Amino acid sequence: MLSLRFALQTLKKDFRHYALFIFANAFLLMVNAMFFAIRNNHSIATSEYGKIIKAVMVLGLVLSLLVGAVFIFYANSFVSGRRQRQIGTLSMLGMSRFQGFMVVVWQSLGLWFITTVIGLAASFGALFIAFPVLNQLAGGQHYRVSFDWNTVVTVGLIYAALFFLMTLIEGFKIGRTSLINLTKSDQRVAKEPKAKAFLGITGFVILIAGYWLALTTKPSLNALFSFIWAVGLVIVGTYLVMIVGIGWLLKRLRKNQKYYYQDKHFVPVSGLLFRVKNNGAGLATVALLFTTIVVALTAAISMQQVTSKFGQYLPYDTTITSTQALSQDQLNQVQQSAQQHNLTLSASHELEATSATLVNVSGQGKLSRFTGTGDIMSTPAFRAMTTASLQKWQGKSVSLASDEVGIYAARQKKVPTQLQIGGKTYKVKTIGQLTSPDSTAPSGPSYYYLVVNQQSQLDAFLKDIQVPATADEQVGASAMPDAVNYIYAYDVKGTKNNEISFSKDLTKIFQQTGGQVMDRADAVQSIETVFGSLVFVGVLTAVVLTFTTVLIVYYKQVAEGMVDRQNFKKMQRIGLSLAETKQMINRQIRLLFGLPLLLLVLNAFFAFPILKTVFKTLGLFDPTIFISVMVTVTVIVILIYLVIYWLTSKRYQQIVNQ
Repeated sequence: MLSLRFALQTLKKDFRHYALFIFANAFLLMVNAMFFAIRNNHSIATSEYGKIIKAVMVLGLVLSLLVGAVFIFYANSFVSGRRQRQIGTLSMLGMSRFQGFMVVVWQSLGLWFITTVIGLAASFGALFIAFPVLNQLAGGQHYRVSFDWNTVVTVGLIYAALFFLMTLIEGFKIGRTSLINLTKSDQRVAKEPKAKAFLGITGFVILIAGYWLALTTKPSLNALFSFIWAVGLVIVGTYLVMIVGIGWLLKRLRKNQKYYYQDKHFVPVSGLLFRVKNNGAGLATVALLFTTIVVALTAAISMQQVTSKFGQYLPYDTTITSTQALSQDQLNQVQQSAQQHNLTLSASHELEATSATLVNVSGQGKLSRFTGTGDIMSTPAFRAMTTASLQKWQGKSVSLASDEVGIYAARQKKVPTQLQIGGKTYKVKTIGQLTSPDSTAPSGPSYYYLVVNQQSQLDAFLKDIQVPATADEQVGASAMPDAVNYIYAYDVKGTKNNEISFSKDLTKIFQQTGGQVMDRADAVQSIETVFGSLVFVGVLTAVVLTFTTVLIVYYKQVAEGMVDRQNFKKMQRIGLSLAETKQMINRQIRLLFGLPLLLLVLNAFFAFPILKTVFKTLGLFDPTIFISVMVTVTVIVILIYLVIYWLTSKRYQQIVNQ
């Protein structure tokens, strides 16, 4: 077959030209196959947290598939120019367009086969590296590596569909392009963009609006929608600024004759202006991809650091919370279950207090239940108890006058000076020390522990913070069965696995009576498993995005170098020296790379409040960890970007000076 022979000859002859295309797509296919293999893994699917891990892997799979699909078409746009020129030459020598299209079909089939084989083989090997990392991040699990045929077939078919669509698009271009244009398809010169002032200014306005919204939105339950708007505005603004706004600015600079007609400005400005439309979209994509890398790595590393300290913030090893006081038989069951698991329990610490409730406190000290509007992150959670309950809980109490209530503020610097309870105003006495029954993690809610003298004051507090009743309905304390909790806390001595089994037994014992069991070892393992898989996906996604961004920049530099080589050769013929050529090249590249770097720094700075709010909502915000991680990650990403700039600029100069 003539078409097959030409396809094999061109692939063999131009293999160096296709090598990077094959390598890049094989890498992305490898990552997708890894996500599929982990999702289909039997040892993970049958584990306790298998459903959660599979859901997290699906999230990573969707992201990596999107990146892979976009990159295939992006990279093919650089490969197709040379391929179409070959088809045009063959057509002028007598080959029909259909035969030329079949050459493309055979080439695509060969590229798909090589890409799939290399990618699947690499994914099988990479799993032996990935699984130990996943097991470690997931709290010391023992998931086993497996690679099923379902993964092989599914990934192969997905990439076959992508290559098929890519081939159809290229065939359509071949059919609609004249033979003369086909032979010059890789030598096309970009036209000067029609950069309008309105769109350019609009781009800057939209970008600034997105930054302003991200910076001024206060943390609340409704903040997520505002941040979605902020992200959308930043994305749209970035593309408009880079595609239209920069072109508009360059045209303004060109009109400034004193600035434009200088050796160091003339070539960079004119060179960028004539290709700003294509470069703008690419540079905006690079800036947004690097911003996504910063966000993904910051989120992943911060989650891992915060969750690793989670156990330190739980005051007791095992805590039982019930809406009813436990009977002596139930307390005996707890002791018996501990003995069965070879554990030793401390004496029980018992507390009767209201359930934790978000409460607004007015300037006059009036209490009202948090209704879901306003700054949720600054709203304290109240637990109220009597002095007698406090005495039973920690063995010592606090002395209060008849017109006083006590408050222990966990991590709250500001304590109200007075509170209104049941229509009566009380002075607030600050309690210096109280053993918290709740997590003391800095990422969790801030607690006010309210101490009152009488049970009647506790009932009045409960009525004050209930949702307002209707005109024909009165809410009393007796109608609030879940308003009061009974907390029983223990310290446990024994192995971690025995403690986890002990907590599972307690959960079975108390689930029928509405009791809840919080165990330190079990909670730490659960959080490490869930967030560890998120960290795994976040890091792997960041690697994929970094790899893709590097390749996009490289392809851009190669494409620009091919165009600029002819231009600089012409300028050298009319008197431009080699040293002057190198200076102009360096200025143009610095300007080209400086714009995404500036947007990267700005986007990372304004992404901070968004990440902060999301992490606070999840109860995972630790400022000392989060800020240091984000600054470190941003600096590392900037250094990676500069290394990419240095490497690709060298390649660009080699092509231009060739």
